[in-house]
Amino acid sequence: MGKVDFIGIGAQKAATTWLHHVLSEHSSVTTNDTKELNFFTANYDRGYAWYESCFADAPPGNICGECSPTYFFSSDAPRRARAYNEDLKLICILRDPIGRVFSNHLHEIRKGHIAPSTSVEAGLAQNPAYVQQSQYKTNLENWLQHFDRDALLVLFSEEVAANPDESYDQICEHLGLSAREGSEAISERFHENITYRNKTLQKSLRFGGDMMRSLGMGDGVKKLKTLPGLKQMLSMNKQHLNIMVPPPTSETRERLANQFRPDMEFVAELTGRETLPWSTWSDLRPADAEQKG
Repeated sequence: MGKVDFIGIGAQKAATTWLHHVLSEHSSVTTNDTKELNFFTANYDRGYAWYESCFADAPPGNICGECSPTYFFSSDAPRRARAYNEDLKLICILRDPIGRVFSNHLHEIRKGHIAPSTSVEAGLAQNPAYVQQSQYKTNLENWLQHFDRDALLVLFSEEVAANPDESYDQICEHLGLSAREGSEAISERFHENITYRNKTLQKSLRFGGDMMRSLGMGDGVKKLKTLPGLKQMLSMNKQHLNIMVPPPTSETRERLANQFRPDMEFVAELTGRETLPWSTWSDLRPADAEQKG
């Protein structure tokens, strides 16, 4: 096969799993079963041959790509990606920066990295990546130092959720896919911020799913999830973390909003928008109007 054609670069907790699934169901696209190859970050030492071997089953004429959110805030990934393929297409999905921080915190709880009793404020103090991954100006500028603006498609996870068909069409156009195909995944939601009451069940299901995907049985995982008995068992064991874990305090929100103001202004300018679909952006606009008056 030739070079990999596109990568989804993030941001983390901003519909990258949705992106992977909708593209994996397009007949003219070949993705990898495990979603995150992290080649331009953690696995770069494996070399180009290994990277391209992950798409060895691609039919002739298909475009190939993958989605790894670690690329977004990596200082090395843009340079490495450019050196690999200067014609690489990039897809970036952004989310309200404070909403992304909170979802990042819930993700760490769901993974068992921190206790559910850990507040967002404690998480922010312990994990600088919460903020770094929402610093959209710094991270996007890093990518745009190595790629032309036309190579980068910027979407918003809030608009993906509200109108997934339109977002899907934009992706197809960006990748040069001539025919829009229906995908069962377009209207699905992935990676809800949930955990399970039975931790053994959670670990067993995650291990089994990861094992099947590593063996190229991703379709089997999808089918298992639709079985009525399994769906009922999962539903009974689900706990929604965004209900269990308190959101950032008003003081924290205000501090983060001011911290992320340059990032949001940069995104607005980059995308040619006067408004952004983010509550954090909307909250700042009255303050701007007051200052101008």
